[in-house]
Amino acid sequence: CIPGLARDVAARGTGLVLVHGSGERGERALESLGRIPTATDGVWNAEDAEGRDAVERATRTLLREIVHELNEAGVSAIGALGSGRGLLKLTAAGLAVGTASWLGDLVRSGVVAVVASLVTHEDGLVEVDAARASGALADALDLPVAVLTTRSVDREGTLTGQEDRVPDAEAVRRTDPKGGAVRAGMRAALREAAMADPEAIL
Repeated sequence: CIPGLARDVAARGTGLVLVHGSGERGERALESLGRIPTATDGVWNAEDAEGRDAVERATRTLLREIVHELNEAGVSAIGALGSGRGLLKLTAAGLAVGTASWLGDLVRSGVVAVVASLVTHEDGLVEVDAARASGALADALDLPVAVLTTRSVDREGTLTGQEDRVPDAEAVRRTDPKGGAVRAGMRAALREAAMADPEAIL
């Protein structure tokens, strides 16, 4: 479904922040270690270094693939880790946005910034909930932000009826942006925005 996502972003034609986690790649990475993956609020439970490393690799691979497909579709896109340049931080109070002005400048210039929800923790790089990360970035940047969730499409890349109406409603609940500037979903959210108004907040 990544090529379809790239086509939708290209049709939109404006800057955007896309936030994603490891998704099904993380699930398969944990399964390859002989584990039965479980998740809490959109994050795979990887409680040791081996599991965290597997999820990190899966997330990095997905980031590269999304950026590549966007570039192939003619979209000016860059990839970044949540830990990059102090963008996202885990504090005692939870997830927080650090230095984000550089990301805002890129998006305002028309670039699509793909952000992998990996942040620095005492255990190294760890995955955080992409929905929460997108909500935090939407509040900090006041820019279009979409969270990519694999639940918004089935395995054949086709939107289901329920998810078409409310793309991953559980993820929408977790974003919790103050300004309501985030929609969860992949192709559904992007298609809605492109059809309604290319400048619209997702």
